[in-house]
Amino acid sequence: MNYWLIIVRERTFMDIAEKGFFGCRDPECGLLMTRVRPGTRLVVFVSGFGCKSYCKSFVGVLEVVGDWVKASSKIGDWSHVVEVKPIALGRVELGAVAGKLSFIRDRRSVTEALHSVDPANPKAMPMPPEDAELIMNELRRQSTPRPAVETLAQVAGETKPAVARAVAETQGVGSTDAIGLLVEVAQLLGYYPVRDVEVGGYRLGLAWWGDEDEYRDGLAPLAVFEVVESPEQVLARLKHARDRWRGVRLYAIVADEKAKRSLEAALRGSFHELKRRVKVIMLNELQGLVQDLRKHGDLVREFVMLGRD
Repeated sequence: MNYWLIIVRERTFMDIAEKGFFGCRDPECGLLMTRVRPGTRLVVFVSGFGCKSYCKSFVGVLEVVGDWVKASSKIGDWSHVVEVKPIALGRVELGAVAGKLSFIRDRRSVTEALHSVDPANPKAMPMPPEDAELIMNELRRQSTPRPAVETLAQVAGETKPAVARAVAETQGVGSTDAIGLLVEVAQLLGYYPVRDVEVGGYRLGLAWWGDEDEYRDGLAPLAVFEVVESPEQVLARLKHARDRWRGVRLYAIVADEKAKRSLEAALRGSFHELKRRVKVIMLNELQGLVQDLRKHGDLVREFVMLGRD
């Protein structure tokens, strides 16, 4: 497995994380498309040009999961794109790890060192795996979420596996327990739900991973859910989740129209940057979905697992 460093602007990184594609512009694509193939991992570094939050920082490790195709729409002015998935996302400032990275040692400048592992540079070589793993571990160390079911089991002196505890807690869930309903939906659809995910001082209500291995490996979740009590507090947590995992889907569950209006007012105000990022779901919609899934759970699982075997 080869690791390469890609140097991008902050806005480009956000587009990559959100849309799941990395790309190149003609006529410089030839070398890049030869080196970056399915299975290649890309260490993402945000340059200091025109940035606000991630200046001169490693912000993620992406794995290439498809072949290069001609861009059907403009993504960062790229003519060709390749699909990528996040292996780790976060922020590690260059200065915090530069002294530990072998590809930086003995270089005349940091700029020269960065370009020495840039696949667009004809003279570059892949990043040493130990350097890539160091960066990846630093990204992951920022967040070590553990399922709430494990914590509860420890407090109660129980030894049931996390999944067994999650199933047990889901049984008999009350109709107003939105998080419990979402756990059940996740299990019916084949996802791995984790309650009370602690990330950088915030506790997120619920997150879904593709499977338990993705969660244990420290990959980014697919979705984060919050039940709206205080709109500002909920949106602060969702914003933090998006800052940590740029491609994650965000959902807010509201009990009634009044709660929905309050949330929408906050989304028009201080949290306007999340206006098009947060999907609002009414509690009665969620309850109806769970009732339908319970009737046809086995058939739903059969179909949604077609591509996961």
